[in-house]
Amino acid sequence: MKRKTKKKRKHYKKKSTQTLNITNKNIRQKNQRYKQKKMNKKIALVVPTIREHEIKKFLETWRDQIAESATHVYIVEDNREKTFNLKNVFYLYEGNNVEHLCHSDAPESVLDSINLKSPCCRQIGFWKAYYDGFEVIITLDDDVRPIDGSNIFLEYYEILINGVPLWVDPLLNYRSRGYPIRNVGRVAVSFHVGSFMGVPDVDGKTQLQYENRFITDPPKYIPRATIVPRGQLIPVNGGICGWKREITPVINYTVWDERLSYRRFDDIWMGVILKSIFDYTGIRMSYGQTFVNHIRASDANKNIEYEKNGIEWNEEFWEILDSRIKQNIDGLQQSPTTVYLAIAKSLKDIDNSWAHKEGECMEKWINNFTNSRRKICLIVKML
Repeated sequence: MKRKTKKKRKHYKKKSTQTLNITNKNIRQKNQRYKQKKMNKKIALVVPTIREHEIKKFLETWRDQIAESATHVYIVEDNREKTFNLKNVFYLYEGNNVEHLCHSDAPESVLDSINLKSPCCRQIGFWKAYYDGFEVIITLDDDVRPIDGSNIFLEYYEILINGVPLWVDPLLNYRSRGYPIRNVGRVAVSFHVGSFMGVPDVDGKTQLQYENRFITDPPKYIPRATIVPRGQLIPVNGGICGWKREITPVINYTVWDERLSYRRFDDIWMGVILKSIFDYTGIRMSYGQTFVNHIRASDANKNIEYEKNGIEWNEEFWEILDSRIKQNIDGLQQSPTTVYLAIAKSLKDIDNSWAHKEGECMEKWINNFTNSRRKICLIVKML
């Protein structure tokens, strides 16, 4: 009886070791597969947040699309130190493709150039993704969810790497006579703005007036990626946009000015500045497809208060900036970096405390990128 017991124990131990080896092998294989994907360094996603519950739901609902596209995720918590415990959602992801960042994960030179305690904190993730070498950088708000039937990360990659159709069909529901069946050509773009389904990206007054109609009369957009013509502007929604890595040094979400009460325009004015750079240097911006479901509306009355002064400045800022740029850019070689710095100088010359502060922050931001002048010029050569 003793021998049989010993034999059983020996056999049990052997079986347990074998099972453990298989488990470890599976883990190693999964990690190896992810490492092979990560080595491609194709797509990075940056998500700013101050809401633990919201970011956990975000990671749960986007898991499949992130895994399919091998997207690397940077969660930027807008606090000096990490206060969220995200370990219980990290297990959903193979390998180590989600990074949880906070203010202390960036050098002081980066923190000094951006507006913390605002959506601009996402620039910590931009800086990290740039230096980690990802080809395409995408940013989303934490309260957006996937649309069934499409992978937004693969769509962004397709648009930014392969471009958008050269031919444009003015008909939305039929094929126009003369529109090519197969060969529609391609136009390179370096920055793309997506669209919010569900709750649209509107100002406080519009939200207060129409928020009960967003479900019965949902927002309508052009259902394809479309070039923004040279000389034209669009309101850039900073909660859903993406770009090629090389232009990161000139992407600067503008600062908030508490004294002048300029808030909720950081992405809009970033878009005005960025489109000006593109127009002078021949780089293209597009908009339209891609789509996400925006599920959470901010407080309309608070937004009205936040926007009341900025709305007035928004009416004239783009015209003032355009005239100042022309004065400061004459005789300069028109590369993205030189135009960016000319805009920073133009802002500091404007009699407005926000503009002066933003000009200074722009100069500080671009200084965080080693050899950015040389690298950013590659975009112009590729066009």
